[in-house]
Amino acid sequence: MTATLDRAGRTPRTGPPSVDIRGVSKVFGSGADAVVALDGVDLRVQPGEFVCLLGASGCGKTTLLNVVAGLDQPTAGEVERSVARPAVMFQEAALLPWLSAGRNVELPLRLAGVGRAARRRRAEELLALVRLEGLADKRPHELSGGMRQRVALARALAAATGVDESGEPGVLLMDEPFGALDAITRDVLQAELLRVWEATGTTVLFVTHDVRESVRLAERVVLLSSRPGRVVREWETREAPDRDGLHETITGELREVISAHARG
Repeated sequence: MTATLDRAGRTPRTGPPSVDIRGVSKVFGSGADAVVALDGVDLRVQPGEFVCLLGASGCGKTTLLNVVAGLDQPTAGEVERSVARPAVMFQEAALLPWLSAGRNVELPLRLAGVGRAARRRRAEELLALVRLEGLADKRPHELSGGMRQRVALARALAAATGVDESGEPGVLLMDEPFGALDAITRDVLQAELLRVWEATGTTVLFVTHDVRESVRLAERVVLLSSRPGRVVREWETREAPDRDGLHETITGELREVISAHARG
């Protein structure tokens, strides 16, 4: 049984968005070989909001995340972010194998010029937050897959919340971070992510093709069409009294998107 998080009492968010995507299109290649991955995407993510980008494989979810991260540039449109460098977490933990868990978490702080004592203290705090107390000295090969993803989450949080001094919530971009894990570990880490998100106030933009995962995690689910990716519909999960019913509704919409692409 998976848990859900009651967000009914959360205060409405105001002020400038953490991520503001306006008319973003992305074309790979040119001429007859051109592939339109995104077409006129508009999306705003408010400070501290948890938004899931949902869509079938190949619809442009990861491309949009890369554009928001600044890892790729849009062909048209604009992206504004409240922080210069959002933190990114991928499906693979991508830890440096020669560094301990603690040193992996410290890495973005070290690159940002944070002093040794301060970054070590922050790494210990974040490892405790993801329930890895006492494991700072372990190397990645000594940890399970789920533990490595916890370290990756702590490292991403270090980048999102430990560098920027503006006081604004950090921005964490997550590209199917639990997709390679077994079902039980994935369920546990989804619950942990919700707990950590509540504790830190981090803004999260989370990519998934799993409807159940999106409904469980997000405050808002944004459905993208099949390629080229466009925003088809959005759902506020806080306003849904019946999560099972919402899951069925979104699943139906996703199937229609996939079917329309196949017919086209």
